[in-house]
Amino acid sequence: MNVPRVLIGGTRSGEGKTTVALGLMAALRQRGLPVQGCKVGPDYLDTGYQLLATGAPGRNLDLWMMGEEAVRASLARHGDAAGIAVIEGAMGLYDGHRDGVTPTSTAEVAKATGTPVVLVIDASHLAASAAATALGFRLFDPAVHIAGVILNRWNPSRSKTAVEGAMTRAGLPILGYVPAMPEVTLPSRHLGLVMADEMRDEVNAVLRTLGECLSACIDLDRVLAAARAADPLPAPPPRRAEWEYAGLRVAVARDDAFAFYYPENIELLEEAGARIVYFSPLADGALPAAHGLYLGGGYPELHAERLAANVALRASLAAAIRGGLPTYAECGGLLYLCESLADLDDRRWPMVGAVPAHATMGRRLQGMGYRTGILRRDSILGEAGTSLRGHEFHYSRCDGDPTQAAYTLDERPDGYCAGNLLASYLHLHFAGCPQVARHWLSCCQRYRVSLQGGVPS
Repeated sequence: MNVPRVLIGGTRSGEGKTTVALGLMAALRQRGLPVQGCKVGPDYLDTGYQLLATGAPGRNLDLWMMGEEAVRASLARHGDAAGIAVIEGAMGLYDGHRDGVTPTSTAEVAKATGTPVVLVIDASHLAASAAATALGFRLFDPAVHIAGVILNRWNPSRSKTAVEGAMTRAGLPILGYVPAMPEVTLPSRHLGLVMADEMRDEVNAVLRTLGECLSACIDLDRVLAAARAADPLPAPPPRRAEWEYAGLRVAVARDDAFAFYYPENIELLEEAGARIVYFSPLADGALPAAHGLYLGGGYPELHAERLAANVALRASLAAAIRGGLPTYAECGGLLYLCESLADLDDRRWPMVGAVPAHATMGRRLQGMGYRTGILRRDSILGEAGTSLRGHEFHYSRCDGDPTQAAYTLDERPDGYCAGNLLASYLHLHFAGCPQVARHWLSCCQRYRVSLQGGVPS
């Protein structure tokens, strides 16, 4: 199937990929085109910005967690629905190997999906040398199709003669000159990270400005032509419609404290027949009637005082989990289920208490990167010994008993598992392990049957 798409890559981190990719998405949308935003790798934050830029949830394309087939299927399904996909790369174009062995780079995603690359180069201190850089990237792997170059942070007062002549020699067209815009920046706070939804008005204003700027300084018609020349993609497998778990209700925490979910994780539950019921640990007084509970990642440490003050909801969760409610928690969800959480000001707040551990925030990364998790015991996610690929990114640490760990995570214990509760730092993408979602729903089904009279629908 023909899915117009283009991948925005860079020569290194900090080159301006995010600014250019979001600006391009906004510019195409301002032109009236439906756009699907995608992000190479496991990042939750950039896909949140993409939602505001395009109006559609951003999609992660992660070879390590999802595998090539699932990456192609996601791009085909959602890119086709939108009409054009703009993919933001990660790091430098060729950077990214898990343990130096398994390729996870932006270039590998471009090759796996047959997507043309637009290379972003910081030209604030370059002219003809930018062409030498671009030529090196073009020749390094001939299987990567670099369709053109965008020169970022370009000073409009400079002459373009030298760089254009050199780029002609390199055999690459210049698709645009983007000026430095120090006054137009995405908001940043708390360890350098901020979720788009937290500052929606400010982010929308930035995106409008970026879209207008890129409409004026990038040749959108040539970018669209490159996107339309992308290789055909295999048609994705049809959505499952067995409704094996029709009637199941899965409660999902979603508010300013818990917002990190891959869309496919929710969609796979729904495709199996589960009904998703959202609730807010910050604002709601009780857990909604449910047969399963999903607590995703986020920033509970920023809202620890409010989470602690919601005593009724904490008590409701603790009682439900004690009663056997199949509960899955990732990262921020793990912190919330601990007995307490100490924030960055060393104030310790009571949490749910379902995990016998105390969590403490730090100012340095405690864990970051792709991980292989081996389930240490039979659990709601699968049988003991099951191997799962995921990633972790956290500044906190938990002092739980390692003998109660959920995983052996690259040869060290991680998380907590007991009965129908599994909580850990490991983030999973269900598109790469759909059997996990179905195993969890099977546990939810057994829990439902065990209830006297069931849970109200």
